[in-house]
Amino acid sequence: MKTGWLGTLAGTAVVAVVAMAAATADAKDTIKIGAIYSLSGPAAPFGVPERDIVEALTKNLNAKGGINGKQIDLVICDEQTNPTEAARCATKLTRQDRVVAILGPTLGTGALALAPIALANKVPLLSPVGTIPVTSKDNAFWPWAFRTAPSDTLIINALFERAVFKPQRKRIGILYQEDAYGEAGMKLATKLSKERNFEIVAAVGAPLTAIDLTAAATNIRNANPDVVLVKTSAPALGAAFVRAAKQVGISAPVIGTGSLNQRPFLDAAGTAAEGIQIVSIGNWDDPSEKQKELGEVIVAAGKTPKGYAELIGSTGAIAVFEAIRRVKGEVTGPAIRDALETICDYKDTYLDGSLCYSKDQHEGVFEDTLITVEVHNGKFKTVK
Repeated sequence: MKTGWLGTLAGTAVVAVVAMAAATADAKDTIKIGAIYSLSGPAAPFGVPERDIVEALTKNLNAKGGINGKQIDLVICDEQTNPTEAARCATKLTRQDRVVAILGPTLGTGALALAPIALANKVPLLSPVGTIPVTSKDNAFWPWAFRTAPSDTLIINALFERAVFKPQRKRIGILYQEDAYGEAGMKLATKLSKERNFEIVAAVGAPLTAIDLTAAATNIRNANPDVVLVKTSAPALGAAFVRAAKQVGISAPVIGTGSLNQRPFLDAAGTAAEGIQIVSIGNWDDPSEKQKELGEVIVAAGKTPKGYAELIGSTGAIAVFEAIRRVKGEVTGPAIRDALETICDYKDTYLDGSLCYSKDQHEGVFEDTLITVEVHNGKFKTVK
């Protein structure tokens, strides 16, 4: 019998070999997917329901046997509504956890920060963000970035068509958040103003963390706009603005983008949200048949449907699961990336439209998903 440190070393070596063998066996039976969301910080009202629905869908999938006999191992990281943290999460997930795809992050600034890491590690990124540059072909990381939400190009064009062009309003006020999402949206709005002959009479930026927007609302009111557009991905920022708009007496209609279509916005805005319209996808207060099914998944997981976030979060999970099903041979990041480009006219999601990627475009979601809702008595009412 071996004794002393030599015997201990031999025993440790045996344990290590057994552990490595077990880890190798586990690796063969699982597929690791990373998920990066804002579980804290200003975008948490988005990030938490995104995480919740992805966890629920993964759990349900695994309970049914996984994909081709393999279980999905979901590894989650909180990016804290901070692009630096988003990049740190991506580095950990790709280099330490060895994930083969990443879902998230919650905000476009985070997606732009971590996308080069996805490129460097050849891992596809499925982002539920509208920020326009995320899928720009000017980026070296473009082949690895896939959008799972309506792009801001799509949302802004629809917003202007419904709020500016058809009603023939000429004087536009805009409140936008000060980050890549808001700035890209302002750039497109300015371009449209020149092409369609309307005037942006006031454009006021605000940080995501702003809680008092009285001065911003006053500046917009004093410009006497025909309509006010709210460009933010943070429900709390949108709520702060509509409260301020009511306080300072803005009489022009206020119309927002999709992220305001969720319960945290209504809870924070209170009666100031009455009459606000939002160009969005889905409506939990008047759900389609597909969204009723998604609601059942959320409730079965012990959660309450919140809004827009569950829809775009679920789309990313479903897209990556379908891509994995289509992979022939070893499931790697490049194999998943190639398979994603074959998913088109795909209707087996909870969106009312279809999902479509190709070798030439990675937008995924299009105008057939969009609706307009209006706040009425503390609920969202679909505008027919």
